[in-house]
Amino acid sequence: MWFWVWTVLVVGTLVGVFFLARRLWRSVRGLGRELSRASEVAARMGARADELSRALEEAQPSTAPTLFEDPVVLQERVDVLRARRVDRRADRRRRDELVWSRWRRFNA
Repeated sequence: MWFWVWTVLVVGTLVGVFFLARRLWRSVRGLGRELSRASEVAARMGARADELSRALEEAQPSTAPTLFEDPVVLQERVDVLRARRVDRRADRRRRDELVWSRWRRFNA
């Protein structure tokens, strides 16, 4: 009698191990596929980041020494930069005024 009990227990355990191993194997294969896809996406994102950083570097104005350049050209460049700064300051002031007016209404 005990022989049959132990035989059933061993066979049942082996069947359970088979199903567990099969599920584990399928999960590992799925994980491998997802990791492969994730590495491809990461590679594409890295390439895109490099592309964007190169484009950003090209769009930046030159900071090279300007010792021997034409002073008139340099003065025009400084004037343009100053005008942009004044515009940014005015925009910032307008935004600040809006915030301050909301604060005044809230505190009133």
